[in-house]
Amino acid sequence: MRKAFTLFTLVVCIAGYGQKVDLDKFYFSASFRELPQQPLDTSYHTFSISAEIGPISRLVVKSPDLVQRVYMEGWRRLNSDAHLQVQFKFEDVIIEQTGVKETVEVLKDKDGKEIGKKSSFVNQVTYSYGANARIVDYKGQFIESYTFASRDQKRVYNSQPFNTSAEARAYVLFGLALITDQLIKQSANEAINSLSATLTYNYGYADRTVTDYFWVLDSRKHPEYENHRRVWIDFKQAITAMRPDEPLDQVKLELKPVIEYYNSIKKKYNSNSKADKKLRYASYYNLAKIYWYLDDPDSGMREANELVMNGFDAKDGRGLEAGATNLKMQLRSAKRDSRHFPLNIEDYRGIGYGGQ
Repeated sequence: MRKAFTLFTLVVCIAGYGQKVDLDKFYFSASFRELPQQPLDTSYHTFSISAEIGPISRLVVKSPDLVQRVYMEGWRRLNSDAHLQVQFKFEDVIIEQTGVKETVEVLKDKDGKEIGKKSSFVNQVTYSYGANARIVDYKGQFIESYTFASRDQKRVYNSQPFNTSAEARAYVLFGLALITDQLIKQSANEAINSLSATLTYNYGYADRTVTDYFWVLDSRKHPEYENHRRVWIDFKQAITAMRPDEPLDQVKLELKPVIEYYNSIKKKYNSNSKADKKLRYASYYNLAKIYWYLDDPDSGMREANELVMNGFDAKDGRGLEAGATNLKMQLRSAKRDSRHFPLNIEDYRGIGYGGQ
């Protein structure tokens, strides 16, 4: 009797081992349009920009050059008659202080013993500048203002190192004009880049390609091992073909069997064992991700809630739910039902050409 019981126990153990569930992260890329954080009138598609530059900086950087470098992804820049008017102001770079700073390097031999010291000297230039932008629409209605730099922000430029303090002082004495020109160009570039990034983040439609991951079964003896791998490949092929400027119809069609498979796993492995919970967790997690990329936050929230109720790594479910909720709010705010749509930027016209 004892021998039979032992054999039965061994069989059960082997069967249980065969159902072991290990999950691995498998990575993929997906593309979509980032929706604006501060959506404007949906009929607005164009913007113009004017640049006011301080009298000293005007000798180094030119207004037309700065204007040409400003962009807002998803919008068309016009010279006039645009829906939005961006008024950019760049104040002069002011040198406030110069000084020499000594750096001492301790020299050591191959055994780590100190054998001497070596000094180098850099000239530090403290400076400041101002940069801001004001945005109004073509009706004169104020939209927003932004500050990219102010006089309160002290910046430091370090020259290349010199062997003596005298060389460092001479460098700034005779090269201050060149340093100032360099700082003007650098500061103007920083301000213009910040302006473009701010416009795109708040009002634009930037193309984004992100890297994310799925949970894929990595237990070779599990009966779902091959199916899990096959479905992962099908998913990756479909999601990789996603384009920001194309509707999701074809992607949804290709992902339908993937969704059906993960739903079937939830029903097939429905016990309270840790292995089954873990396998269901992968299904809930992957489905929530699928729906997020398919711009279906309601379905994503449902899967996230079920993941929490499943009782395995519930915190992931709360994170997925937050992501789906945020997406739903973004879509509603931008008055869109998807992050995948074409933008015919070259066809956009200003207010004087049928644009309003």
